[in-house]
Amino acid sequence: MGVRATRERLLVVAALAASMSASVEAQETRVRGFGAERTPRSLGLADAAVASGISTTGVFLNPAGVGMGSVFHTEAWYGFAKDLDRHVFGVVAVDSTTPIAGGLGFAWAYTGLPAEESNFYDARAVLALPLAGIAAIGVNMRYVRVDYAEAIPHSPGALNDFTLDAGGIVQIDRFFLGVVGTNLTDLDHPLAPLALIVGAGMALGPGRLEFDAAFDWSSYDEVEPMGVKYAIGGEVLLLEMLVLRGGYRYEDVPDVHGIGAGIGYVDRHVALDFGFQQDLSGDRSDTRLGLSARYFVR
Repeated sequence: MGVRATRERLLVVAALAASMSASVEAQETRVRGFGAERTPRSLGLADAAVASGISTTGVFLNPAGVGMGSVFHTEAWYGFAKDLDRHVFGVVAVDSTTPIAGGLGFAWAYTGLPAEESNFYDARAVLALPLAGIAAIGVNMRYVRVDYAEAIPHSPGALNDFTLDAGGIVQIDRFFLGVVGTNLTDLDHPLAPLALIVGAGMALGPGRLEFDAAFDWSSYDEVEPMGVKYAIGGEVLLLEMLVLRGGYRYEDVPDVHGIGAGIGYVDRHVALDFGFQQDLSGDRSDTRLGLSARYFVR
């Protein structure tokens, strides 16, 4: 009886350990599924906009984008991730009518999934310097914080710190290139990954097409030395007021394929954008939606 009882206890312990390991792995996969920074335009392009994301989009993708053009724009948006029960609210303002462009942004995300219940805060201030009308460099000073529910024993850990992003964009004729380094102080947290993102694209009549590659050194270091994400996205302006967007992305860690789609309306004073992303196959499955309104002060 003693030997049998011991074996039964060992089986129970092994089962619990396997269950806990699977739960942690699932959580680590999910936590990277949807950040607060993705605006509806970015969603529709499958996040392929690091070289063409100017104005308010640049605040959350590449700070150099704030220095491209001469605008004073504001934007507010709401996002939702179905499987994570994540709700995202964001506001941003950009003024590039001055010699040194600037922008302010804030995003708050609440995740209601019991295994990941948390609040994520991202506040940022951008300074960007235009160069000869064809290029810009920028820096994004950020405060990030995440608070997990006390009942979550295997969370990636709390985060409450300052960091910065830095990037550059060059646009020559119809071609554009972009590069940005994110969280350069290396906070070692999956919601603030140390990453290098490069992008290239071209304008095609009333549309544009871009390809991006992101190299992430900190989100996956417990299972892989580096995670790589590829994305291609494009948009086209129809009838001078209707914008159609689409894109495809692949993340090698976790192994996920996904698509993005979006539609927008734009005139001289306002713009409305709807974005959508769907994981198609691999180690994660989620649906993400976003809706935003932009007001063009000038």
